[in-house]
Amino acid sequence: ELRDRVKDVMYDAFLEKYGGERYTYERFLAARNNNIDKAEKMIKKAIEFRKQRNLDGEKSEEELEELDRIFKECEPHWFLKFWGYSKEGNLLTYASVKNVVLKDLLEIPEDHIKRFYLMMLDKAFTMQNYANTPPRKSSENSKWNGSIDVINLKGISMSHLHISGLRLLNRVLKIAQLVAPEIMDKTYIIHAPWFFSAAWAIIKNVLAPDIVAKVVITSGSAEKEILEHLGGDREQYEDLLNSFSS
Repeated sequence: ELRDRVKDVMYDAFLEKYGGERYTYERFLAARNNNIDKAEKMIKKAIEFRKQRNLDGEKSEEELEELDRIFKECEPHWFLKFWGYSKEGNLLTYASVKNVVLKDLLEIPEDHIKRFYLMMLDKAFTMQNYANTPPRKSSENSKWNGSIDVINLKGISMSHLHISGLRLLNRVLKIAQLVAPEIMDKTYIIHAPWFFSAAWAIIKNVLAPDIVAKVVITSGSAEKEILEHLGGDREQYEDLLNSFSS
């Protein structure tokens, strides 16, 4: 039924971006708790947004050069990096936040940060599509594998939690709820200091309740849970924690 409701606005590049016809509709339905009316509205908004920003259309050489400049401008300040895949086939990302200075983001035009974030989302889509298709997908009937995110707060101080920077980050991350349904399966925020609760109160304001429910915040390492995603491979676990430490 959802397919029929949006057939007049749907296009092939959109379906391809979200993992093919089956996964596209399943993901948007899941993001709206299987409410067809809400899923239809979300798909149409996502299509409108992607068309407005020409995310799926042909780009001129000038546009590509501008995107390259924006990527190079923003990437050094971004915290989440792509690491690899879990044993279940989830895209695994990692962030070591101690060297991230949120207030530095305020020196970059907000639209540039949003465009950079959209590039990162599209890269995540590509990597997730790779993991969710045969022969890497064990069963055609299995559910979509979103990402497993590990955000390491070890070593941060209160100065990292710049209020204006956090609010800017909120506005950027909000985009994912419009165009990236079911992109995340689980997020582990580890080594969280006591004062992180104030920052989390700001961040979670823009997150849907089902996304908040997927976030685990701990003052510990969540070592057992993360190792499980890695099939118990301690060497990979150590590599994950040390890959982006510098």
